[in-house]
Amino acid sequence: MKKLIPFLLIILSGLISGQNIEPVRKTVQKINQTTGFKIKTVPYSYFMDKSEVTDNGIELKGFYKNGELKKIEHFVGLSAWNIVTEYFFSENHQLVFVHSTKYQTVDENGYLKKPQKLSELRCYYENDRLIKSVGAFNTDEKTDYLKESQNLKNDLKNYNH
Repeated sequence: MKKLIPFLLIILSGLISGQNIEPVRKTVQKINQTTGFKIKTVPYSYFMDKSEVTDNGIELKGFYKNGELKKIEHFVGLSAWNIVTEYFFSENHQLVFVHSTKYQTVDENGYLKKPQKLSELRCYYENDRLIKSVGAFNTDEKTDYLKESQNLKNDLKNYNH
């Protein structure tokens, strides 16, 4: 019985943390169903001025509703692939979800007409803490999405068009 208790606690904690993503899903769904966003776009030239240069550009979009940032879309175009990352924010401005997709744009025959999805990653957050991630990128580097979301929020604030 003594050996069984830690095992049950592990199972219970797994069930509890698994349930934490439902509020995140609801928040993301609500944001995705929202219409009439005011969209602020930060062009590639802004990132070039910061010496952030890629082969096929960078674009940042902030989606605002009633003056509140709800979602960020970040596009990074590299030589053979593109990475599109979406950041979703809760009512209290905290990062709750990140969806990042990597697309291959070039193969041995040249540029692809339709980019191929290489990998996909979903990260769920609660109180600025990663609670679950699904999928993986075929890369060695790990992105700190909490830090990255703050940097992108600052870029949106600092860009004046």
